[in-house]
Amino acid sequence: MTTHHQHDDASAQLGYTRAPAPPGSQLDWASTVTAPTEFVPYIYTEAEVERITGRRRLSIAAVGCGVAGLGLGVIGVFGLPPALIAITLALIARTTENRARTLWLSGLVSGLVGVLLAAGWIVFISHTVLPLL
Repeated sequence: MTTHHQHDDASAQLGYTRAPAPPGSQLDWASTVTAPTEFVPYIYTEAEVERITGRRRLSIAAVGCGVAGLGLGVIGVFGLPPALIAITLALIARTTENRARTLWLSGLVSGLVGVLLAAGWIVFISHTVLPLL
């Protein structure tokens, strides 16, 4: 046998509880409302995590080609092709890889410096070596 408590009347008066629906009827809309969705944590899928964090391949390739262009540009004109590839990859990565800005920017700068080194070698060769031939 249940006893009647004053606490039950107080909570019903404050609106903490709702009267039960009559048998066979539909639930009131207000009784089906749950917590707001901003309080429910969102769980990312593996594909979303990979899309957000794993999109640094082009930027890393741009840095690698830029460093190769710099290294080869110091010793000769051979650094021009990797430097141009680094610039191309960095410009593509700029639009596709938002979170890898430092990487693609490093690839772009090293590629530009590699192109300048190759241009310097071309000018040096054309002004000093070709007149001797």
